[in-house]
Amino acid sequence: MCPRHPDRVSYVRCQRCERPACPQCQVPAPVGVLCVDCARAASQAARGARTGLGFPRALGRPYVTIGIIVANVAFYVYGMGAGLSRWHATYGLWPALTDQEPWRWLTSGFVHGSLWHIGINMYVLYQFGSQLEQVMGRLRFGILYGVSLVGGSAAIQVLATPNSLHVGASGAVFGMFGAYGILLYKLKLPWQSMATTAGLWLAVGFFLPGISWEGHIGGLLLGTLTMGVMLRLVGQSPFTRVRR
Repeated sequence: MCPRHPDRVSYVRCQRCERPACPQCQVPAPVGVLCVDCARAASQAARGARTGLGFPRALGRPYVTIGIIVANVAFYVYGMGAGLSRWHATYGLWPALTDQEPWRWLTSGFVHGSLWHIGINMYVLYQFGSQLEQVMGRLRFGILYGVSLVGGSAAIQVLATPNSLHVGASGAVFGMFGAYGILLYKLKLPWQSMATTAGLWLAVGFFLPGISWEGHIGGLLLGTLTMGVMLRLVGQSPFTRVRR
């Protein structure tokens, strides 16, 4: 008889505790069938698991990454309704205006110039963000993204001409490039291809008009630095490789 439902006959036992489990109390698992109590205990233990780098593992969907993408898309839809030119002027980053309107350092990272612009940024964000979020945990990934975004804006403020307009999430995306490269090196995985790709994208910004190379540099530097600091805080030197 099922201990949780004494009026029901059970023909299956939990693979972990060997107690009978009726169909309502059976939870499929890779090792067979678990009862509700053992499945809950296994889930709690998995949530407390850490990666080989010392970060708590984020299981399930990359909610932070998806949330950032949804926010960017929703803000773009709002900009289309308000008029893209007016939207850019109101929320984009003008270095000459940040003293009076400092929120532009953040809002500019959610403003995009075209469907192609937001499409490529969101694609790369999901590709790298979902992996980083799983390895680092949701809180640390959110901090990494935010610092990279602000780092890109800070570099624009210092390096760009005062009356230039800068928009897009590419500064934060380059921060993820730097963080991902550090992880690949740390885990003894091939990182040269990643570094070459980021270097090519960075170089393109110096030759093609309309690309904010200043934001790319700032995001890359701050993202790389942030990942190094986080590895230090969990007792892992960013330049000492993990044994595999």
